[in-house]
Amino acid sequence: MPPQRTLHLHAGPHKTASTYLQARLQANRRALERLGLRYPTPWREHSHRHLARALRAGRREALDQLLRRQGRWSGDLLLSAEHFVPLLERPEAIAQLRQAAAAHGYRLHVISVVRPQEELLNSFYAHALGRLYGSPGFRAYVRAQLAGRRVSGAGRRRWIHMAPLALDFERRFAPLLAADGVRGSFLPFRPRQGDLFEQLMATLELPAGPWRPAPPDQANEQLGRRGLGVALLLNQRLDGLPLRRNRLIAEHGLNRLVERLRARARQRGWVQERFSGWEAGLLERVRQRYGAANGRFAARVWGQPWNACFAAPGPADAEASPGVPAPAGLVLDGEVEREAEQLFKGYRRRLLAASSQ
Repeated sequence: MPPQRTLHLHAGPHKTASTYLQARLQANRRALERLGLRYPTPWREHSHRHLARALRAGRREALDQLLRRQGRWSGDLLLSAEHFVPLLERPEAIAQLRQAAAAHGYRLHVISVVRPQEELLNSFYAHALGRLYGSPGFRAYVRAQLAGRRVSGAGRRRWIHMAPLALDFERRFAPLLAADGVRGSFLPFRPRQGDLFEQLMATLELPAGPWRPAPPDQANEQLGRRGLGVALLLNQRLDGLPLRRNRLIAEHGLNRLVERLRARARQRGWVQERFSGWEAGLLERVRQRYGAANGRFAARVWGQPWNACFAAPGPADAEASPGVPAPAGLVLDGEVEREAEQLFKGYRRRLLAASSQ
């Protein structure tokens, strides 16, 4: 007898509002269970990242244990983590997920979110700059990612090196689309055209709501043009310290400086003026690189052209949308310099005080 229940696996990827989705799923757990869907997160966790990491490490029994603990639940299950994505790039891992689900009476449904490459690159750059990982320019960052290498030079520090497949959706999701007995759904990331949580609910064939919102502290907003300008100047000052970023993070509270910067960006309203590093030539290079593959992918999974799914905004509203060409680079004026200097002096005082103890 074929499985009657469904194991829904939401697999990020990173920078596609996964934190937001997980927070809303957590906030609506009871309402979802009344509709026959359980979101069984570990205690004090909003996602299944530890499960995903265990599966990536080859500990297949971790999923079996979770499904066994849900043995009395008669409805569907939903698991969510950005860290599931690498599993979808390996046919044997997808087959193992399907077999584990079937062993407990579930069919497997994988859900992923697709965000245009220019928005992903812009978002990753803003994230790493705001986390104070280093200070390369946006153009250098994009060129490194397109070449499949890490950012070179003193400013690279902890900058994320995206795997080549991360930007090629046709290749990244080919094993999932070819998998037998597995349903795949792909949600286009287009926040200006609709809420992603509502898209997820529609994909799960659940009512439109009303649903509880995500808690305000779960917002993962960009720091904005001024906030990232402060971050760039802070990174340059941190580059002059004798300690590497790893030690500053692990031993000297660099993450507290990150949180101070984030709080200041909210207080000053900087988050309302979004950063976009794109200029026409660089953007065209990215679109030419992935345009044909994007077109084939969109036709296969959505049955329409890529541009119909991700319509570019007009000049009047371009600045409000991340990752589109707009005169929205970093702001580096006197106010930004003073803010950066104040934050850095406070951090350096604490650093010197800690080293003298």
